[in-house]
Amino acid sequence: LSEGYQRLLTFEVAGGGFSWFGRAPANQVLTAYGLVEFSLLSKLRQVDPKLIERTRRWLLARQQKDGSWLPDEHNLNDGLTNRKAGNRVRVTAYIAASLADSGYRGKALDRALSYLKAHMDKEKDAYSLALLAHAWLARPRSPHLGALLGRLWAQRSERRGRTVFAGPKATLT
Repeated sequence: LSEGYQRLLTFEVAGGGFSWFGRAPANQVLTAYGLVEFSLLSKLRQVDPKLIERTRRWLLARQQKDGSWLPDEHNLNDGLTNRKAGNRVRVTAYIAASLADSGYRGKALDRALSYLKAHMDKEKDAYSLALLAHAWLARPRSPHLGALLGRLWAQRSERRGRTVFAGPKATLT
């Protein structure tokens, strides 16, 4: 764990955030993923709380006034964006869920959920619905969580005795 923790630290970019190769510019989705990793790791070993706080602050500083996060226009495809154009709802849902999973409960999360509420009816695919539901886990009593899970569950099918959800038609892999 110690070696892995030290290795992860090498991907932090000067000025904040994390990148795939440890060089600027940082990637928001990767940084959100790192925030969750460090938060979980802190339950098993000592993690610098300043690292978690500055990672969180870096993400919060990139939130738009409407509560969303814009997709990164650089770096490797993070799997949350469409092939031709970024999906602001997916990116916002992922970052909001990551902030909540790391223990954050501030006003920026409320703004993100407000943005997601205004845009979630437009999302149709299972992946987007799952990301939205994950973000709404921050408010488990919300009717939006149940509605999203219902929409997601309605898309299931059975194959060889397993419940599956159709993926997007074209993916990076």
